[in-house]
Amino acid sequence: MKIPFLLLFFLWEAESHAASRPNIILVMADDLGIGDPGCYGNKTLRTPNIDRLASEGVKLTQHLAASPLCTPSRAAFMTGRYPVRSGMASQSLPGVFLFTASSGGLPTNEITFAKLLKDQSYSTALIGKWHLGMSCHSKTDFCHHPLHHGFSYFYGISLTNLRDCKPGEGSVFTWGFRKVVFIPLQIIGITLLTLAALSCLGLLRVPLGVFFSLLFLAALILTLFLGFLHYFRPLNCFMMRNYEITQQPMSYDNLTQRNTEAPFLLVLSYLHVHTALFSSKEFASKSKHGVYGDAVEEMDWSVGGKANNWEGGIRIPGILRWPRVIQAGQKIDEPTSNMDIFPTVAKLAGAPLPEDRIIDGHDLMPLLQGKSQRSDHEFLFHYCNAYLNAVRWHPQN
Repeated sequence: MKIPFLLLFFLWEAESHAASRPNIILVMADDLGIGDPGCYGNKTLRTPNIDRLASEGVKLTQHLAASPLCTPSRAAFMTGRYPVRSGMASQSLPGVFLFTASSGGLPTNEITFAKLLKDQSYSTALIGKWHLGMSCHSKTDFCHHPLHHGFSYFYGISLTNLRDCKPGEGSVFTWGFRKVVFIPLQIIGITLLTLAALSCLGLLRVPLGVFFSLLFLAALILTLFLGFLHYFRPLNCFMMRNYEITQQPMSYDNLTQRNTEAPFLLVLSYLHVHTALFSSKEFASKSKHGVYGDAVEEMDWSVGGKANNWEGGIRIPGILRWPRVIQAGQKIDEPTSNMDIFPTVAKLAGAPLPEDRIIDGHDLMPLLQGKSQRSDHEFLFHYCNAYLNAVRWHPQN
């Protein structure tokens, strides 16, 4: 199964001076490679708005996701902590939530930057993808819902943008189907043929009930398989506004265009360019890179690698813009992490960091404003699911 890594770039806008608490916009995109935007060297994908943000702000060239998978990386982004600390790192192959009814989610005792900012009288909203759990004991308790983690408003999807949610795009469960459906059906078929041959040759007397039992088992497996294919999409692919389901199953038509006195925090968590790939009619077949390129260019318009710890899995675009506060046109080669957003946002909002837990991220503002020339990260640990795969060392001397 092809599992997505988290790709992040963020935009900070402020209409006031640095002394005031800024409005904060964080833009997150799945599966966008570091070589995809034009400002990172791509010559054929058109991303003029992202490129403009980079030219007007800071471009991070060694920005890293805390995990190459959706769920744990989002947990790290929201909390500033390695996902193993919050239990959001699986020991199984998928490593992400695949069903709305999956048990677990971002623990209720975890503190997100949305919670910190809401306590500072910020209006907080999440538009797009959540993928950090939904309910605990019943489908209506919503204990892991974004509104229980500091967001005042949520409009989007609870899971991820699975290929199964778009007809004709295939399935992320292909490996599972082979293991629990196709192989058992093959075994049953071979067994039936072998027993029938032995019975016809008079070498073995096989009761008729054995044949009926095997046929019934094959029919049961096939029925369950077809039922899964039929019901997965309506049960798991839906749009929500706060606690209310607004579209079930969801449609991809014009999805990006739909996401359109107190300071505010807005998190735009794109479904682009995670599979299933999609684009609106205005962008279809317009790029030089097929449906993937179409999706990237539509995502860029709306702004105005995969499952491993190699560079393509965790090294991601990072763009920060704050006129009059952050000098435009900078390129910073120091190692940074998406966990750094938590303490940075908290500091900007005047919210104290929690003292009852370890925060693995560091405030980026000294680095962005030139007050420091080195990242505060001496070590960055890279997990795939719950397993430590690599450590990046940046010696302080």
